[in-house]
Amino acid sequence: MRGKFTDGLIEALPIDGHDRLMFDPGTEGFGVRVTPRGAKIFIAQARHAGRPRRISVGQFPAVSVAKARQLARDALADLRAGKDPKTEKSVRERELASGRLTVAEFADAWLAEHVEKKLKPRTAADYRQIVEQKIKPALGNALLAGVDKADVIELHESMAATKRRANYVVRTLGALMSYAEDKGKRPPNSNPARRIKMYREGRHERFLSEAEIGRAADAIAQAEREGKIGPHAAAGLRLALFTGARSGEVTGLQWKHVYWDRRIAQLPDSKTNEPRTIHLSDAAMAVLQALPRVGKFVVAGAKDGEPFKNLTRSWIVTRAYAGLQDVRLHDLRHSYASLAAGRGVSLQMIGKLLGHKVAATTQRYAHLARDAAAAVNDELGAAMTAAIEKNAPATAKIVRLPRRRREALR
Repeated sequence: MRGKFTDGLIEALPIDGHDRLMFDPGTEGFGVRVTPRGAKIFIAQARHAGRPRRISVGQFPAVSVAKARQLARDALADLRAGKDPKTEKSVRERELASGRLTVAEFADAWLAEHVEKKLKPRTAADYRQIVEQKIKPALGNALLAGVDKADVIELHESMAATKRRANYVVRTLGALMSYAEDKGKRPPNSNPARRIKMYREGRHERFLSEAEIGRAADAIAQAEREGKIGPHAAAGLRLALFTGARSGEVTGLQWKHVYWDRRIAQLPDSKTNEPRTIHLSDAAMAVLQALPRVGKFVVAGAKDGEPFKNLTRSWIVTRAYAGLQDVRLHDLRHSYASLAAGRGVSLQMIGKLLGHKVAATTQRYAHLARDAAAAVNDELGAAMTAAIEKNAPATAKIVRLPRRRREALR
């Protein structure tokens, strides 16, 4: 049997009148036994007191794969520690009955009491998605106080194929565990997600050339014409391209934020926790003027009164038309800044256009500004040389020194 255990995989196991035992390649010692009559029993197996010991931890489908995996982990930890898993299981059940929290129970409280009340809606939505899709399936049935560093490392390593997301999941779990400490549900300084070695993510910076920007604009139009994206998704992508705004700022923009006479849109809040002014060029103004108003949000979602949910997904569909599969939606923001730098716009002004709170954030575009300055300097040098040659006496001869020689004379 290949592949990590899932509910679908266990459901599909054949019943052929034989007694078979299979182990999960993702969790050592965790297996399933299929009896001749078709019962599918999850087991945990390890050596105890020098002899192999096998413990039943539940039967499918009454017990899901995720729950069985956690029960098997608990039983295996007991076996390896020389404890009786059945006795320890009874202790854990009594602790639960007496009010001890599981990770899933506490995560729900954390989301409701802390995340959704104190963090930005988009951050809260990200955290909830991670809890439901990653943390609960892996650790939801574990006792909150019993989660240790090995559990976190196993979760992290199980997501090695998506390194950036894996790191974000661990950071989210770390925030949950810190809140558990603050609420007295875990001992102080016991956060199991602390000092986990993260995957190297690499720095992704992609700047579109002017030709590529044109291809991106054409791709948006083509995807809209062919019905791959709707008019509001197309408008959202154009606004991201023409203003350098963050995707969350584009989807959070309401019609009441637009000041037509001043050619700006002013958001009351932003990523920097401050009001954000988005300057609207002729191209951006044209997008707004042509867009039908559906509800209060400029880039309206499928449901009345809600913003567009996933502009990134629309960009993934669109970029294929332009052959720009390596370009992220956020790279449109980088490209807006690089275009400004190439036109000689100062870093201070670029930071103002992008809504940067800290000047150091804009420094990533410093090399682009230097490239523009060097190009202007070369043009000025050529103009000066032409002027000198034009006005020099006929007997005079202008000798252009090689570049290295000129630098040596400075």
